[in-house]
Amino acid sequence: MRRSDKKVTNREEVEELLSNALVGRLGTCFDNIPYITPVNFVYDKDKIYFHSAHEGRKIDNITFNQQVCFEIDEIISIIPGRRMPCGSTTEYKSVIIFGDIRVVDDSDEKTSALNKLIEKYAPEAPRLPQSSDAAKRTNVLVIDVKEMTAKQSPIGKKVI
Repeated sequence: MRRSDKKVTNREEVEELLSNALVGRLGTCFDNIPYITPVNFVYDKDKIYFHSAHEGRKIDNITFNQQVCFEIDEIISIIPGRRMPCGSTTEYKSVIIFGDIRVVDDSDEKTSALNKLIEKYAPEAPRLPQSSDAAKRTNVLVIDVKEMTAKQSPIGKKVI
């Protein structure tokens, strides 16, 4: 990371950011052409889970190349420059993850991931029972986290 003063080293703070973020961005690459897909996701013990269609550009890309990048961010505030527009800044927090992605085949892991997604995005909805037909029909992907970095803008940064 170029700006070590912005690095977030507290693991609990990083995991809280990942747990609270509603949208993540999945970066894949096929034949040297990058592709970014926004996804609803859940973070669980160095894994990022999300559901997906069984076909499409994202699936084609990860079939070709299982190495992916994943990003989340939280905009805290925009601080307008007082004397010049280019002096504006943004207070933010972000996490970038590198890892390998795979389709979840194990029925128990898939059901568990789907129930964690339901808990995050629709907490009032009923959970899926083990070996549910819905879990069998749904494609679940998981990123096994290999590297994770987080940063934030300094709070109260002086603007021009």
